[in-house]
Amino acid sequence: MPNAEISCRGLKSMELWDAIHGRRSIRKFKPEPVPRPLLEALIKKAMWAPSAMNTQPWKFIVLTGQKRQALIDISCRALAQLDIRLRALFNEKMRTFIHGYFKDFGGAPAIVVVLTAVPEHEVYLAGNYQASAAALYNLLLLAYEAGLGTCWMTGPLWVEKELLDFLGYPDWRLVGLTPIGYPDQTPPVPPRKHEEILWLDD
Repeated sequence: MPNAEISCRGLKSMELWDAIHGRRSIRKFKPEPVPRPLLEALIKKAMWAPSAMNTQPWKFIVLTGQKRQALIDISCRALAQLDIRLRALFNEKMRTFIHGYFKDFGGAPAIVVVLTAVPEHEVYLAGNYQASAAALYNLLLLAYEAGLGTCWMTGPLWVEKELLDFLGYPDWRLVGLTPIGYPDQTPPVPPRKHEEILWLDD
């Protein structure tokens, strides 16, 4: 029986599999800036994600320069106020890593924030999150294809209110954010939990 990798590589979209398989979470970046036209092109392509009734509920915000630093400063201040919660969740080594990474986001020259709209009826909110998360994942794959590194961060959800107020979208919701830039590391490939697949049949 052929293994999963051989089967996937037999498909026409081999390049897509390479991106899915090769993408890593990058936490150290080169200072070289990413050209704005390149970032814009990648984000526009990422927005081709599916969404319920084609609502396209996402919003992408790119921060560079002083705005990038302002977001980092706000995140650090807000995170410091949550240290008691962090102590309950993580050991000292992990807390030190979290605080350290929030101080500079690995030196990435740009940060992309993804928000989702709050629908009139709450029952649709989960769908908005899912669609916007799909768009964010598209960006990660497209960035990898373009030679860029990313790191999907959900830690900023701890300081969601502060970030939304800073960005000027207090009535939206934060899906996640990613630093983006040219990678300065090659993380090892982590194991995958393929045994988690559950088949239901007759």
